[in-house]
Amino acid sequence: GGMTVKRRNHGRNRHGRNHTRLVNCDGCGCKPPKDKAIKRFTVRNIVDKSSLSDLQEACIIDKYELPKMYNKVQYCVSCAVHRKTVRPRSATDRKVRYQGRPAARDKYSRDD
Repeated sequence: GGMTVKRRNHGRNRHGRNHTRLVNCDGCGCKPPKDKAIKRFTVRNIVDKSSLSDLQEACIIDKYELPKMYNKVQYCVSCAVHRKTVRPRSATDRKVRYQGRPAARDKYSRDD
């Protein structure tokens, strides 16, 4: 047979294209290709939960919806692994493909 392949997409998402533009890694500033970068879209409240109640009491407008903070982060593989955005997975687990956002429990639980 041919050479062994670690990932079915060779670690990128570039099928049929010869080149994809480079993006800036938000961790270290290196430039991974856009299709290889690990991208996450984070939506957070501008205020943390502890100060939220204080703010709501002080607020004059009732039912005031606080704005959210939207941030798209793009990491190179090294930074994504370092921040635990992605984890190294065993050969069989690498075959598992997630659709959409993985459940929060999968993100942190490690069943060894």
